[in-house]
Amino acid sequence: MQREMLRYSKNWEEEYKRKLVSAEEAVKVVKSGDFVVTPLPDQPSLLQEALVGRAKELRNVTVSISAAALDPGWLAPGMEESFNIVVELFIYTRARPAMDERRITYLPDLFSMRFKGFDEGREEGRSKRPDVFITPISSPDENGFCSFGHTMWHKRSYAKRAKCVIGEVYDNLIRTYGTNFIHVSEIDYFVIPPSEPDLSADEWDEMYKIFSKRNPEEVYSKLKLGLPRGLRMIIGIGKAIGYETAGAMIAPHIGLDEPTDVHRGIADNLKGLIRDGDTIQTGVGRPGSFMIKLGAFDERSDLGIHTEMGSPGMAYLVKNGNANGKYKTLHPGKAVFSTFAGCDADDIEFISNNPAFECYDSEYVANIRTTAMHDNMVAINNILQVDLTGQICSETQFGPRMINGQGGQTEMHIGAFLAKGGRAISLLTSTSLGGMSTIVPQLDKGSLVTIPRQFADIIVTEYGVARLLDKTHRERAEALIEIAHPDHRAELRKEARRLFWP
Repeated sequence: MQREMLRYSKNWEEEYKRKLVSAEEAVKVVKSGDFVVTPLPDQPSLLQEALVGRAKELRNVTVSISAAALDPGWLAPGMEESFNIVVELFIYTRARPAMDERRITYLPDLFSMRFKGFDEGREEGRSKRPDVFITPISSPDENGFCSFGHTMWHKRSYAKRAKCVIGEVYDNLIRTYGTNFIHVSEIDYFVIPPSEPDLSADEWDEMYKIFSKRNPEEVYSKLKLGLPRGLRMIIGIGKAIGYETAGAMIAPHIGLDEPTDVHRGIADNLKGLIRDGDTIQTGVGRPGSFMIKLGAFDERSDLGIHTEMGSPGMAYLVKNGNANGKYKTLHPGKAVFSTFAGCDADDIEFISNNPAFECYDSEYVANIRTTAMHDNMVAINNILQVDLTGQICSETQFGPRMINGQGGQTEMHIGAFLAKGGRAISLLTSTSLGGMSTIVPQLDKGSLVTIPRQFADIIVTEYGVARLLDKTHRERAEALIEIAHPDHRAELRKEARRLFWP
C-alpha cells in the first residue's frame, strides 16, 4: 500500500519544526537488511555521508542509486558487507569502475514499470517497497509544500510508496508547475545542512584549472546554481584524478564543451526530419545535447515539448516562440518534463515558477502509453552502436561492459514509434574510440540491445539519414552503410554480403 498523503494541518509549521533533526539522527531509522533509495541524480550528500558513517554497524543494506555524480564511500572496495549497491536506470561515470569490477549490480527497469510489482501486490514486488527514501527538497512554502527542484524524475513516486521519507533541505531549489511538490505532512524527518561559505578566490582558481580552456565568467555562469558543497566536491575530483581528466568528465554535463564538425553534420541532417507542429523529446549526452545550440529546430514553429529530460537551450525554444505547444495532443500549450536536468543555468532561471513549463512524475511522462498518445511525436536520442539489422545498443561497449543504462530512452523511443505520425530518431557519430565504426555488421557478444530491430526507425550520422522502417535486413544494411564513415564502408559491404546474401 502507498503512504497516506497530504494530511493537511493548519499547524504545519509546528510539524515541520518537530521533524527537524540532525543527519545522524535521521539515518538511525535505517536498519540492517533495509532497502534505501536515493534519487537520481542529485543525491542528498549529507544524509548519504551520515549513512556511510554507520557502515560498521550495518549489514546488507540495499541502496538504490542512479546517475551518481558523487560517492559518499559506499562504492569503495570492502563496503560490500554493509551496502549492496544497485544502480537503477543510469550508471554514469562515478559508479562505472565498481560496475566493471562487479562489486555492484544493475536493475534494468523502466520508469513506467518500476512500481508495477509493488502496486499490484505481486510476490516479487513485495520486497521492493523502500524502507527509507532520502531526497533533496526545498524548504516549505507558505502552504507547507516543498519542491523537488529542477530534478524530480520519480522522487514523488518513491515518496508515495516508502515507509519513511527523509528530506535534506536546500533553499536554492526552484519551484515549478505540475506535480513537483510534496507536503510537510508526507515527510518523516527534515535535515538542514549547515551553511557553507562561498568559494574562496583560491578555490575558484582550482575550479578554473579544471575548466582551463574557459574564462572565469563562463565557468561561473554555468555553475552559479551549484552549492558550495557541490562545487568543492568538483574541486576534490580534480585534485584526485587530475584537472584535465576531471574537466573532460564534467564539462559535457554542464555545457562547457564545444560541438565539433561531426556534431554540426548530425544537426544539419536532423533539421530535415523535424516538421512544424511536431512534439519533441531530446536525450542528453553527445551529440543530442548540441542539437538546439546548433539550430536544428530554429526553422520550425508550433513545436511541442514532451520529454523526460531537457537539453541546453530547451527553454530558449519556448522563449523564442519555436515551441508553443499549439498542436500537442496532451497538455496543449505546456512544455512537459519529468526533470529539467540537462538544461543549462539560463534555462533553469526561465523555467522557475513559469506556468509554460510543467513537471510530472517520470512514471507518467516516460510511459510508453503517454508518449504514444501524442500525434507527431518525435523522440531524439543518442546511441552507441547499431548493427546492420537495426539492433540498437545504447548501454554497452566491447560486448557486455556497461557504459550506461537505458534511462528513459527505450520507452520514449517506442512510444514515439507507435504514435500517429510519430518518428523515433537515433543520433550516432559514425566513429568512436579513435576511429572505430559505430555501425557494425553484428553487435559484439554480450552487447545489450536497448532498442530491438523491430522498433528501429531513423538513424542519423554526420553522413546522412538511414530510414529503416519497412526495410528488409538487406535493405537496412545498404541504408546504414551509406551513412557509415567512408573508411569502413568497404568492410561493411563485405560483411553484409556474407550475412544477408547467398
